[in-house]
Amino acid sequence: MRGEATGRQLSGLLGFERRRVAMVLSVLIALKIVLLFLFAWSSRFVMDEFVQLGWAKYLNDGLYDTIWPGKAVGYAVFYKLAHLIGWNATSILLIGRLQTALVGCAILAMIYACARALGEDRLRALAIVLVLLSFSNFIERIFRTIAEPLAVSFAVAALLVVLRSRADRPRTVVLAGALSGLSFLATQKAVYFDVALGLALVADAALSRRYVAGFVRVALLVLGWLIPIAAYCLVFGGADPFPIARSLVFGPVEVASSSIATEYGGLRHYVAQTLLRNFPVYLFCFAGMVFELVRIRQIVGGRRIALIFSMIVTALVFAHNQPWPYVFIMALPFMVLWSLVPLERLADNRSYLRLALLVLSVGIAISFIRNVQYLRIDNNDQLALVERAESMLAPNEVYFDGIGMLPNRPETSTLWLDRHYVLKTLREKQGSEAYRIFAEHPPKVLLWSYRMDAIEPVVGPLISGGYVQIAPNLRMAGRRLIRGEPTSFDVPVAGRYVLYDEAGERLHGQVDVKGVRRAYPLHLDRGPTEVVLQSGAERALLLPEGSYKGRLSRRGDNRSLFENVYD
Repeated sequence: MRGEATGRQLSGLLGFERRRVAMVLSVLIALKIVLLFLFAWSSRFVMDEFVQLGWAKYLNDGLYDTIWPGKAVGYAVFYKLAHLIGWNATSILLIGRLQTALVGCAILAMIYACARALGEDRLRALAIVLVLLSFSNFIERIFRTIAEPLAVSFAVAALLVVLRSRADRPRTVVLAGALSGLSFLATQKAVYFDVALGLALVADAALSRRYVAGFVRVALLVLGWLIPIAAYCLVFGGADPFPIARSLVFGPVEVASSSIATEYGGLRHYVAQTLLRNFPVYLFCFAGMVFELVRIRQIVGGRRIALIFSMIVTALVFAHNQPWPYVFIMALPFMVLWSLVPLERLADNRSYLRLALLVLSVGIAISFIRNVQYLRIDNNDQLALVERAESMLAPNEVYFDGIGMLPNRPETSTLWLDRHYVLKTLREKQGSEAYRIFAEHPPKVLLWSYRMDAIEPVVGPLISGGYVQIAPNLRMAGRRLIRGEPTSFDVPVAGRYVLYDEAGERLHGQVDVKGVRRAYPLHLDRGPTEVVLQSGAERALLLPEGSYKGRLSRRGDNRSLFENVYD
């Protein structure tokens, strides 16, 4: 078994027998996994999590009939489970988080299996898993309800299949290709995995001067890859699957070749951020790959394929034009497979080995300190906003926020207000989709964030006359009235309107509409009108009829809902 001598020396340096070292590693891994689930339950959501989890609600509504995604949406099938289990919006969000955290645990188990398949003994395989959990970007991102964790799990599974069987067996390569295809259907960024695995299989064969075998491997890999892709296109496209196939290919090509990436500018600082925060463990991973690369002709079989695969994926991920912190989880599970190679190279020099082990141990210890610092229970305000907004909307009533924070309520539009669409809205002004939403199909409720602030110069005039702030980060169709004062009201949503006090209690009073006393509750049509509170309370809120007791608040917006979520 590879590394047994190193493992014995490590246990000797620590002063424990191997069984006790394995027990310590297992306890540390268990503590990390506990922290992972605490993060999943309590840490703030980034905006991408809402929309990617929420799109699953359209699976029963004809996903490609309701919206036309330019990206693969296989992840929506996975997150549909959270929608089926959850009983309200907040439970769906938290169940989705727990689902993804379990995917993270599956990745850990498969990385352990990959290490064993590469010849590592149990002690070293456990250490490799612990190193993976010591990367801040892994433990802080792997539970997030986005497509990347699911894609990574399929990619790791594909590599594991190759490592545990001979790469020249057709069934093995076809199965690996099918798993790679499933990864691609979670997110097209998984093309990095597909390309890396294909090149690794070819390069391994070429280094052994088996060129025909390399060609056969790639053909079989592509064949396996096409199986889930074809199924996806048939499921969503039915009798006409080709438009779906075109969107799979040309959707990401359009994004990559457009100005979208440049509009985000400055994201390279996240590369520096992850390297600085995890410098000791990155040092061992990079050094290990370099050490193995030097002797690439001497290593054979699965180990060489895994090395080439890991290096290509790492290079592609770090060169990605939008390196958000969660992108790095696509490379980290494969990098750590080589993290203990430097210890193996130093096995004959006890002093250097002791120093290297100290550096790695410090890196792991620092990761625990970093985890404790990151352990913030700071998603309460986000979940409170979601719960409050959900309570104000019937299942068939629509809202808008440009983020998709309510996974179980329909949206006026699936417009995603990322920086690209914010800038597009500001350029197009009255011709923008955002403007058309409020001009033609205004929602009952708005969830407000800095992205709505950004497009307010365009949509503000359509919102100011028809919506009133009723709670932090919440606007609803309605007006605030003062007795005896005429108030203009550009009614955005037709229906029954009722008077409420600031606590959400229903009030009684007389209201004139365009100078005419109207029966109560008021039936208002869309469009501008003038209302006057003639009797009753001194002040009142005119809102769509509903149950708002205890749901309203005069507090201002919470500006930190999404502030510094990647710090």
